[in-house]
Amino acid sequence: MNQWKKGIAHWRVGNTLYISVPFTWLMADAEALATEYPNLKTLIGGPGTGQPSQLPEFTPLIHHNPLATFTTRGCPNGCRYCAVPKIEPEFYEVKDFRPAPVICDNNLLAATRKHIVKVIDASKRFRFVDFNQGLEAGRWTADLARLFGQLKCKIRFSLDRPGDADKVIRAIEMTRKHTTKDIGIYVLVGFEDNISQAVEKLELIRSWGIRPTPMRFQKLDAKKKNELCEGWEERDMLDLMKYYSRLRYLEKWSFSEWRDYYCNIRTSGQIEMDLTHHEK
Repeated sequence: MNQWKKGIAHWRVGNTLYISVPFTWLMADAEALATEYPNLKTLIGGPGTGQPSQLPEFTPLIHHNPLATFTTRGCPNGCRYCAVPKIEPEFYEVKDFRPAPVICDNNLLAATRKHIVKVIDASKRFRFVDFNQGLEAGRWTADLARLFGQLKCKIRFSLDRPGDADKVIRAIEMTRKHTTKDIGIYVLVGFEDNISQAVEKLELIRSWGIRPTPMRFQKLDAKKKNELCEGWEERDMLDLMKYYSRLRYLEKWSFSEWRDYYCNIRTSGQIEMDLTHHEK
């Protein structure tokens, strides 16, 4: 399932070159790529444009990951840190979605129960299903947990704001009881917080017996990857992402213990620690 193409995807149909851009900082590369095909009509789309896509509906995702699909588009929530409302301003159900084991809907649970049942039934053909983009914890119910429990699947939620913690833990408890123990939690970091607040959220997830997945906030109009928001130093963000993205190997140390050890290596001028050795 982890067949994601890194960066830009492009393909040709007849005399038209289609370029799908996932991030705003790749737009210059996409425009440079278009100049390599002067005899073709070029259409550039995707989240990186910051505008509703002009590419053929649903086709781009196949070129980024052939095992992935959308069954809905958009999201009705309008969160300030999210690009979806700008890129996909209308939420709707895809009537003729292509069944696939990696489901990338921005907010599947905003759909009607009829549509969700249709998605579950279509997914029963796969040995394992990953709800890759996460499900909205506040919309999760015991009924839905039992419905999704018909599949062998991975369920993902997110903790974007500390105030959502109660919703997330309730969703986790229902999932463990009725669906699966295979649960992932995305945690937004770098948006209206600082390193202490981010660590607090990440450690809260760990206290629930789940390894969190830190998701670094990217500015919606960023021209450069990983631009920092106010309140952050680059070294703090790099250390946080390095540690919490490798918890499977590093969790025997606390973040502060690992950071002290790692900082000593940096400041002494030694070569960066060999993770294949120290993470065993």
